[in-house]
Amino acid sequence: MKPSRYTCTTVLPDRTVLYFNFFTLNLLAFESAEADKAEKILHDPALPDETGLRQLLMDKGFLIDDAIDERAYLHQLHRQACSQHRGLGLTILPTLACNFRCIYCYEKHDPAEMSPEVEEALIAFVKERLQPEASLSVTWFGGEPLLKLDVIERLTDAFTIICDEKKAKYAAHIITNGYLLSGDIAATLTRLKVKSVQVTLDGPPDIHDARRPLKNGSGTFKCILENLKAASPILPVNLRINVDQTNRGHIIDLIDLLLRECLGKSVHPYLGRTYPYNAVCNDVAVECITDADFSLLELETEMELVQRDFHSFRVPQARNTHCLADSAGDFVITPGGSIVNCWNDVAENNAEIGHLLKPQTESMRENKQRWKARDPFALECAECILLPICMGGCPYLYLKNGTVSCHDWKHHLDESLAFYYYLKSLKREGEIARQFYKAVDEVKELLNP
Repeated sequence: MKPSRYTCTTVLPDRTVLYFNFFTLNLLAFESAEADKAEKILHDPALPDETGLRQLLMDKGFLIDDAIDERAYLHQLHRQACSQHRGLGLTILPTLACNFRCIYCYEKHDPAEMSPEVEEALIAFVKERLQPEASLSVTWFGGEPLLKLDVIERLTDAFTIICDEKKAKYAAHIITNGYLLSGDIAATLTRLKVKSVQVTLDGPPDIHDARRPLKNGSGTFKCILENLKAASPILPVNLRINVDQTNRGHIIDLIDLLLRECLGKSVHPYLGRTYPYNAVCNDVAVECITDADFSLLELETEMELVQRDFHSFRVPQARNTHCLADSAGDFVITPGGSIVNCWNDVAENNAEIGHLLKPQTESMRENKQRWKARDPFALECAECILLPICMGGCPYLYLKNGTVSCHDWKHHLDESLAFYYYLKSLKREGEIARQFYKAVDEVKELLNP
């Protein structure tokens, strides 16, 4: 036996020792004396043990067989995900047009809309690519996708028929600025099998309106807020807060406003951050937050959210690729029919890896190969204990500037692990409370038949 290479430990102020394994995502909490025994067993698995501690470490993946090569196994899963995939994932832009003029947007304000020819070619693409009894996942993106709801409706009808014929599963999500997301539209999206929606608010009204105005400069906060009240009872809403140095001090103001508006149980806030992805948004670079600074800000914000009973997003998840740009089964489809690897490339004419209406060209093949050339297992990432939940960071940023963008946890690992333990404890306490009240109800039924 040998210890897993993906285990980290941290000691809490009360001397509780946390063991977390990034390969299995298992978390153990030991008192100090028990942690000493665990550490000895991990260093010498042959030590006598009558407490069952060694078996626990084996069951949870902290102690593994000598023959197991965790990194080689992860590498194999990564290669498979990059080269073959049963499911099909599409990010579809019905239009690049947008009714907003956000100050940090990385897209060109192009009025392009999806033509009937591209719609037909996309339907044919799905028919060809989707395997029987697999799954089709669609993210509607833009521009502002709700400007072309008719395209979403037609394509959804076609995709549903294809999935029924192939006995495949279908689900969709939408990313919208929220300005058109009325209750009626939310109901329509539900009918169109949209499972969740992402909307962005960047702070309280004055802050948000300065960052995300309409094309004519008018504010958008009030309309979005009213739409959230109408839509969130119908569709789950993930509320993104894009932050930089100019609005980071107003995050809690927005959260408290959401609570006052009785949205605490129906929207799920989380932080994103502005970034100068390309020349279109380079003028915001000076205000962007560094990786380590954002990691701490995100952790502090999550703590505030949990204390206010909001849903938390700061939970580690295993992955075989970092994102859709690495995956063989995921594609981004632009209104003109271009196929690109990444959302950041939707307005780039030279980023195509394919096209729905045009034959494959040498430049398309070269673009596709360029994405495939990045291997996190050939970078410093190969030695990182967070590799199973990170898979090398953002491939777009690596290809753009040659640097690795690390997982947020890495910058404040001890604090992140302690917070995760707190979240798990809350969940366990909640389950205990549910079991208690269930038992109380059962007793009441016995006493009052």
